[in-house]
Amino acid sequence: MFRWQYIIPIILIISGCNLLSEKSEKVKDLSEVNLKAYSIQELPYHEMPYIREYVRSMTMDAFDQDSVPMYVYDGTPYYHPVYISALGISFVDGYVRTGDPDYLKLSKRIANRLVENANQANDKFLFPYNFDYTYSSGDFLKSPWYSGMAQGRILTFFTRLYNVTGDPKYSEWASKTFESLKLLKSQEEQWISLIDVEGYFWIEEYIIEKPVHVLNGFIFATFGLYDYYLMTQDEEVLKLLQASITTIERYISDYRNPGGISFYDLNNKPTKEFYHGVHISQLNTLHKITGEQYFKTMADSLENDYPAPD
Repeated sequence: MFRWQYIIPIILIISGCNLLSEKSEKVKDLSEVNLKAYSIQELPYHEMPYIREYVRSMTMDAFDQDSVPMYVYDGTPYYHPVYISALGISFVDGYVRTGDPDYLKLSKRIANRLVENANQANDKFLFPYNFDYTYSSGDFLKSPWYSGMAQGRILTFFTRLYNVTGDPKYSEWASKTFESLKLLKSQEEQWISLIDVEGYFWIEEYIIEKPVHVLNGFIFATFGLYDYYLMTQDEEVLKLLQASITTIERYISDYRNPGGISFYDLNNKPTKEFYHGVHISQLNTLHKITGEQYFKTMADSLENDYPAPD
């Protein structure tokens, strides 16, 4: 059961917030969001998000002249931020576990290409999707569009590159990526995150006027905050991390589809078998990170509703 008595307002920018019961109908900035003060644990390396039992090979289906991977969509290759940063994370892992410098060289090339393609303004990085896309809800995303999941996954990538190289530019790039997660719907034309009318903080995978709240993308972005907090030990990062986890704990039961596949988002509530397994894995990881038993309980409930595919 979600323990409401542990929710407290947090201060990220200014102090002296009103109590939650006194807040206006719409919370519009990060000075007041719901927060549960979790005890964040640093996981062993092999239990960190994205670390698998095997080392990924450097073989790719499509790549550019510098061997940077590309994603083929409708027959055209693109630099897909989530796809290539996922490979970058895997290649950093390959370097950590094998010592093969080619893994590190390829990781650095991917990072450089991401930054070359980024929209850079006001000490923030935004990583574009340069193709049009129609979400399952029918909402049309015109190029260039952005994704909170991409921002969070790239935050993990830059953080882990810094961890293995000590090169300060990766720390700087991680910082500029983190700043993008504070771009709020209530304040910015180009936003990444929002605060709902109940005061809960969300990072949106798809930036749509009527937010859809994709679960897996939000949790992957939260893992980016987790990586970055472990690196920086920064209080602002911790508070945003805890605010994200608080939202997930509050709403996770809404994604459950008793006796069936969990919902992919909270708008049209589509069900996708692959992502049901992703949800279970993500909740188990959140249980390890926080020690909060409710995440394990919900992971087990989803598993019992519909066993994760092999």
